[in-house]
Amino acid sequence: LQVLGTVMTVARGNPASHEVLVDSWPHFGVVLTRLRPEEHRDPGDFYANQLTVYYRDEGAWRALLGGTEAVGWTRAFQMQGMQEGMYEAVRQAADAKGLRLE
Repeated sequence: LQVLGTVMTVARGNPASHEVLVDSWPHFGVVLTRLRPEEHRDPGDFYANQLTVYYRDEGAWRALLGGTEAVGWTRAFQMQGMQEGMYEAVRQAADAKGLRLE
């Protein structure tokens, strides 16, 4: 639902300056929404730097976390999603990068 809300907001003019990323189209495995990188004003503001995720394929989600720059690991952020395995995948990707989650 969070991803759908962001997609609808983007489609209606995008006043919050978000972008929607997919691993492939039209048969996607993962959808990630985030604030446009140029809109990041404060790298320590985890409230403004919110990401939401929906995935059909947990492997695609893990690949996006570990093998792309879709998540700005140098900034504080909140990752929101409702699927089982979402937090564990983020935690494992952070551990692999030597980062700590709070």
